[in-house]
Amino acid sequence: MYTIKQASKLTGLTIDTIRYYEKAGLLPKIKRLPNGHRAFSSSDIERLQMVICMKKVNLSLEEIKLYLDITESSKMIPEMVTGMLEHKEKIKQQMAQLQTVLDFIDEKLAEGTWLKKKA
Repeated sequence: MYTIKQASKLTGLTIDTIRYYEKAGLLPKIKRLPNGHRAFSSSDIERLQMVICMKKVNLSLEEIKLYLDITESSKMIPEMVTGMLEHKEKIKQQMAQLQTVLDFIDEKLAEGTWLKKKA
């Protein structure tokens, strides 16, 4: 079991963000210790890491909650699978665009053209 401070350190999320995600229903009911403090399980930490991952692909909290709810129910809804595949393709496109930018930067650095002043 982890305290909220430990959960914050493990996930990189602020304590306020973890509390917000709990209130938004992205986490199952978190166990409370006799003193009222939250006690996060390993599966709670994994769920937070999943939320972080889904936020990085620009899913809304509502969309994330839907995916997490489906994960919990073990139902495979075709629309959700299709949606996740669409997000996967968008991510691949973004990666390709970023690779193009990296290649351009590498080329300019190798040529030294960014280092030379124009006459």
